[in-house]
Amino acid sequence: MSRLRWCCLLSLMFAAAVHADDKSVDSKAADVVTALHATLLDNMKRGAALGCSGRVQHMATAIDADFDLPFIGQRVLRRHWDEISADQRKQFMDAFRKLVLSTYASQFKRFGGESFTTLDAQAVASGESIVHARLTTGSGGTVSFDYVLHPVTGSDGSSWRVINVIADGVSDLALRSSQYDQIYKERGFDGLLAWIREQDKKTLADCS
Repeated sequence: MSRLRWCCLLSLMFAAAVHADDKSVDSKAADVVTALHATLLDNMKRGAALGCSGRVQHMATAIDADFDLPFIGQRVLRRHWDEISADQRKQFMDAFRKLVLSTYASQFKRFGGESFTTLDAQAVASGESIVHARLTTGSGGTVSFDYVLHPVTGSDGSSWRVINVIADGVSDLALRSSQYDQIYKERGFDGLLAWIREQDKKTLADCS
């Protein structure tokens, strides 16, 4: 995600720090984040061998399983979602998904000694769960991450999906929503779609 420049890796030992004042903590939500980080770590370690297209394919399964992209897409478009047709929604979601995948493939392409630790999962009144994590860079710096997840019920039961990532207090969902809304107002749906596709091409060009 443009602020998706997350160079991270998973500390394979998951430590859940549960605070006494938490109303409830769902470890399944934290497990989703841990699994996502494991995929990112693998992508980074095998980055050169996989190549850009391989990293895109590798991330696709994890992104589709761990993120609620339809929910995110609708939130990103705000009220414009109700203004467009079913076919336009499909076009948007296809382009949006490709951009998310190419961004991950581009940003997570090599390992530089980073470590990423999942800290704890905290339930909030809305029914969502916030998973706190910390990135430690190869040079020793740190970045905090808050993953917002919500429960999704499917044929295989209920599971948790990521709906927002907040890096050092900066919300990816809020950034995208504001940016896409402005482009939609200036250029309309076709202009926004063309812009997303162009961003995807540029990202892939920097992916090797």
